[in-house]
Amino acid sequence: MLSVVMLSTGCTQKFYKKWADREVFGILGKKVKTVAGAEDETLLNITPPPPVNLAALVKQSQTEDFLGNRAYIEKGARVIKLNDALDFAVHHNRIYLGRKEQVYLAALDLTQTRQQYGPIAEGGGGTKFTETQVKTGVNDFVRTSTLTADGDIGLDILMKTGARLAMDLTTDFTRFFTGGIRSFNDSRAAVRLTQPLLRGAGVLAAVEPLRQDERDVLYAIRDFTQYRKTFTVDVTRQYLRAIQAREAARNRFVAYKASLVSIERDNALAEANLRSQSALKQIEQGSLTYERNWLSAIRTYEEQLDDLKIVLGLPVTERIMLDSNELKRLEIIDPNGSLESCTDTALVTRLDLYNQRDTLQDAERRVKIAHQNTLPTVNAIVNYQINSPANNLGMELNPRYRNVSGGLDVDLNLNTLPERNSLRAAQISEQATRRNLELQEEQLRSTLRADWRDLQLARRQYELAQKGLELAQKRLEIEEALMAEGQGTARDIVESQDRLITARDLVISTIIDHNLARLQLWTDMGVLFIRKDGRWEDVLKSEKHES
Repeated sequence: MLSVVMLSTGCTQKFYKKWADREVFGILGKKVKTVAGAEDETLLNITPPPPVNLAALVKQSQTEDFLGNRAYIEKGARVIKLNDALDFAVHHNRIYLGRKEQVYLAALDLTQTRQQYGPIAEGGGGTKFTETQVKTGVNDFVRTSTLTADGDIGLDILMKTGARLAMDLTTDFTRFFTGGIRSFNDSRAAVRLTQPLLRGAGVLAAVEPLRQDERDVLYAIRDFTQYRKTFTVDVTRQYLRAIQAREAARNRFVAYKASLVSIERDNALAEANLRSQSALKQIEQGSLTYERNWLSAIRTYEEQLDDLKIVLGLPVTERIMLDSNELKRLEIIDPNGSLESCTDTALVTRLDLYNQRDTLQDAERRVKIAHQNTLPTVNAIVNYQINSPANNLGMELNPRYRNVSGGLDVDLNLNTLPERNSLRAAQISEQATRRNLELQEEQLRSTLRADWRDLQLARRQYELAQKGLELAQKRLEIEEALMAEGQGTARDIVESQDRLITARDLVISTIIDHNLARLQLWTDMGVLFIRKDGRWEDVLKSEKHES
């Protein structure tokens, strides 16, 4: 029996889930068509994703020497490309999935508000059996048994003019099992119409809850679409920074190995009295520093890799490695147009600005409604009721037994201080909303100016980093040649090795900086459109074409 009940409950939950999903996804399916960048089916499915399966990805069979005794973390690891990482993130990132559910819940609230403006049926009733026994004489008892039942069914309709139509059918049934009267029924059918004439009248006030909830769903879709752009850039940033950390570990390992070669060479020179012990110890100290930096770089790489796994929704115990070839795919490309054209584009494409402008309209509308609420309450009321005849044996309604009434329900609202305060608060809220819109536009202009400067700076820094790498390599070659001839100093060789490490790191970091700055510019302009798998539309190709 318990299993039957549980099965029935499970089926009921499944029914309600399908019912809600069908209505919510119907709402979202229509509204996403009005939001640029939200036209795909991303919001039309919030089913929890299946466990992550990396079997289709290439497995790393070799290990790298530069990871030292931590090389096992990449043995048998699955190689994840940037596109794979973005796909994992949009399907498994917990915060991202939560943002999708927030949009669903906004549409779910709307379904309930919509219902308030349609026919709402209600029904109920009850039954009661009564038996009484009364002593009327010696050994004489009278027993009375009565069955009473009542029920009612109603329909309530709120119209967009503010009128409310209520229909109700009520019946009371009584049956006597003793006595002369066997049974009788008392039934009533009533209709009541209430129409506000001043306060609360008209579409503006009456439909405000529905109108606001409809707009809130649209706001939620826009917020999520803008969030997708930021989310994609953040995942890309974290992916490339993890690769950068891996390359930093490699650079420090190369420097450490080079220092060991220098120590071996200088030991031989010291034994031949061609190198002082002081110079030798200085190189050995430098080697210890390189080793410490190398080990710290490995630790940093592992930490960033674990952080990335959480962002991608992967278990932190999963062995993965990132595709270093992604660095080779990065290019230095300047965007077309000017800062002014980018700003003009952003002001008409940013979805959060759309929301802020619409929020200002909401505030203006609430001022009008608050002003209307200062009016007296005058409601026109019409009642119509049909009753059943007296001692009716069945459920009979006779129009001759009717009751019709009409009138006005008036509240002069002599104390308007609460309404005055509400109106003034709405006016101040409108002023604040207008200032927030102006502030958001100015902040956007400032952000784009910063993005533009960051992009130009990143390009110049990359050019300088390349020149610095060439100089650092040449200087190290010169210092090594001088050391071999016994003319160089330990300090110069250590310093030149440090500069080479820094130059290698800068070449990698600056090209990443430039590509991320370009993605950030697209995001802040509102032109970075995200696909269902998390990848962005290749604006880069159009820039290449136009350039």
